[in-house]
Amino acid sequence: MFLKETIKESVSALPLKAGDYCVITGTALVMHGIKEETKDIDISCTKEAFQALAAQGYPIKKGEFARKVIYSEDVEIFEDWHSGDSTLIEGVPVASLESVIVMKKQLGREKDLSDIAKIEAHLAQR
Repeated sequence: MFLKETIKESVSALPLKAGDYCVITGTALVMHGIKEETKDIDISCTKEAFQALAAQGYPIKKGEFARKVIYSEDVEIFEDWHSGDSTLIEGVPVASLESVIVMKKQLGREKDLSDIAKIEAHLAQR
């Protein structure tokens, strides 16, 4: 499981430049403080950064919404899946909560609908 600290450590070790990626989905929810932990790290990166990872030999799989690099057992890097605002949280580029809602609606699983409810409750308290 990844907590905020372990996400920061893992992301800082990636071969990506800050402007080329942001953490998304459940990883973003941990960074925003909505969830305590996540089982894996999901990242969206630019097409150029994705091509650079592919050129380094990382395995690529076709995801439901975007191609992804399987960086490690628990880190997936999606090609240009995130479209929305991002913000810097403790040095980590993080998808905005509004854009996470859009992604979670695309996924549409029960856990995603539960996460959307948590995000909406969090936004209502602001």
